[in-house]
Amino acid sequence: MSAMQLRLAQLDLARQMETPQFICDFIDFAARCQYNGIMLYLEDRIRTASYPYPTAEESYSEEQIRSLLAYAEQKGIELFPCVSTLGHAERFLRHKPLQHLAELQGDMKGRFGGSHKDAFCPKHPEFYPFMEAYLHEVAALFPSPYFHAGLDEVWDFNLCPRCRADAADHLAEARLFLQHIERIHACLKKAGKRMLMWSDMFDNYRNIIQDLPPDIIMVDWQYQQDVRSYQGHLLDISEEDRIALNEKHGLETIIAPSVSSIGNLRSFIEYAENRKVLGCLVTSWEKKLSFYQRSLPNFAYAGFLMSGLSEEEAVQAMMQELFGAQDKLFEAGIKQGMTGGFRNHFAQLSESRLFSRNFFGLPYALMQTDEWLYHFLQHYLPQIKKEAGRQVCKDMLLSLRQKRLAQSLKKLFHDSLDRGLSAERRAGIKRIFVEIEQVLAELENEWEQKRPGIVPNSFTEIKAGLMEKLSKNLDSLEQCAFLRLRCCAPDQFIVQPVSILLCCDSLWHKIFQENLKPDSSETALFERFIPFKPSLERPEALRFELSGLGGRGLCYAELRYPDGRVFVPEAVSAVGGIVEHPEHMLDNDVNWAWFGKQSSKEAFQSPALSALRHTLILSLKERRP
Repeated sequence: MSAMQLRLAQLDLARQMETPQFICDFIDFAARCQYNGIMLYLEDRIRTASYPYPTAEESYSEEQIRSLLAYAEQKGIELFPCVSTLGHAERFLRHKPLQHLAELQGDMKGRFGGSHKDAFCPKHPEFYPFMEAYLHEVAALFPSPYFHAGLDEVWDFNLCPRCRADAADHLAEARLFLQHIERIHACLKKAGKRMLMWSDMFDNYRNIIQDLPPDIIMVDWQYQQDVRSYQGHLLDISEEDRIALNEKHGLETIIAPSVSSIGNLRSFIEYAENRKVLGCLVTSWEKKLSFYQRSLPNFAYAGFLMSGLSEEEAVQAMMQELFGAQDKLFEAGIKQGMTGGFRNHFAQLSESRLFSRNFFGLPYALMQTDEWLYHFLQHYLPQIKKEAGRQVCKDMLLSLRQKRLAQSLKKLFHDSLDRGLSAERRAGIKRIFVEIEQVLAELENEWEQKRPGIVPNSFTEIKAGLMEKLSKNLDSLEQCAFLRLRCCAPDQFIVQPVSILLCCDSLWHKIFQENLKPDSSETALFERFIPFKPSLERPEALRFELSGLGGRGLCYAELRYPDGRVFVPEAVSAVGGIVEHPEHMLDNDVNWAWFGKQSSKEAFQSPALSALRHTLILSLKERRP
């Protein structure tokens, strides 16, 4: 493989700040691994004259940025910024003096049903004066010709009355997006910069690609394990050759894989090998509840692979850089960790994850692999001579402890759901709670070691709330009745909340409202166990209400009470909106009633269709043994 022109790594400093010393150490590491540039994903993290709102503890001063730039220059690393200029603006909009610039005002709801302010209004007369002043200040700090303007995942776009007055239909909305791109592009060009942008919104605004300024660099991200084609990100996951499309319209491309998976890194770089690309940006996100050390093997591997080494050579160079070892068995273990990734596993402890499982059961093979890897790394840790490798291995082990505790707790929860909460299972759950607290204490200490002076300590922040929620989930196992709901969600990016109401004694009670998703992308079929008060003891009917983008299938539902009674569907009582084959919900199998249209793009482009409520009412009967 020939070397790529731009070999770039990304540090997400917006979601979690890192110390200047860590950034300098990462610059050293990136240089040794053959990178020639680092993108600092900043959003609002630089404090300037026009943007004085963030405190010194939550932002970088201009002096700190200049110091980092000088250090990077010595190491042959080009630093350049990413400032989100439309969506992902929540950090800007949390400040009261800027909240009037948000697209959502007052009680307005976004496309996903929430009122969280995370997008600017491009039609507000004060928006561009603010944004352009800030961009010029940030651009003046960086000698690099590159400046990334964000522009991904702008879902709450063209919703306010001011925008809708100018863009009443989808074609006009696309033109409004194009006008924003052109305005930001002109601002950055005036500052002497070449603009980069994420390309995912062109899944929806495909018709304006041909009109983009041709010197914009498109950054195409793909995060699936095995990249064989360019896949859409939210709207219907269509396939195309986006690199060829960019080239057709005179646009250069940078591919953007994820550092979380060696498979994604390797396959995306291989996919681009015979296509015309300017380079590769290895992205890394959301480190608020994790650390970068566990990702360093993937960063190193990708850097060496982009520099022209073969896959085998890149792995060997990574092992030498971090561990100073060429032990094939140890190398195989590290590669296994790089394949599975080390994310924030505390998400697995939420109610939605603890009470969900794939239809075909828990992933015992993966759980066994994680257990093997944990003991394998423990065995090799004392043999690692390089301090960098020891830190990597320790961070991997800490992540695996979180993951294994979450897996063990989930197994106990589902054994209890299926066979009852025995005294032995309850004691096992309590033991895991104690171990989780111990891991949190270790993570708090790791934070102080790895992020000295960075506040707040996120693990300290979440500890009390996490343990309270886990205790509440145990109370649910002990005290609640459960609705067992089987779902089909072929689109992992579906955004269609489900509201469920239970009728008892002729009165309707809402027992659930959430966007249901499976644990993983390995199967579209999954089950969710929804707790509700057992005082609702004479169930007559269930009502399902869905609206939003796209559609989903519901296969089957039944109510389980603590006293052993089970209530199942008897008949379809009423249907509203768009519901195909509602009769499928009467049978305990995997055929589904489909709610809404199958195209999420169609609903995205039609507010009326997105707002349409699809309803189904099932009468219930008690199932006799």
